[in-house]
Amino acid sequence: MKTAKRLIGAALALLLAYQGYVWVYYGMPYRERRYSPNQAFYYQKYRLFSWSRWIPRMTMPGDGDSSLYAIDGYLRVFKADGTLEGEGYDRCISVTEVFWTGRSLVGFGCTEHLIRLSADGG
Repeated sequence: MKTAKRLIGAALALLLAYQGYVWVYYGMPYRERRYSPNQAFYYQKYRLFSWSRWIPRMTMPGDGDSSLYAIDGYLRVFKADGTLEGEGYDRCISVTEVFWTGRSLVGFGCTEHLIRLSADGG
């Protein structure tokens, strides 16, 4: 009985550790998927965990709240079947503007992203 409880506890600890890893390093989906015009690719933004988001801030009148757009994360492009095609890190992923071009995806945020797409998009 004691061994079973220890195994269940260890499994639960591993599950929580893996979920923490995903939350902190891989990121959680942020907003919905956006498909390319030919539906062969899609992009999705992912936000990373940050302790600073839990700290209340006060800004000067008229400045706005920079914490609403200062969200670290990734811009990831996938093939329609879910295969990762490419990614780019941005420290303000929430305001990153994304555009599909012929053979690439371009993102403009705090940094610029150019993710080239494979020719066999699906």
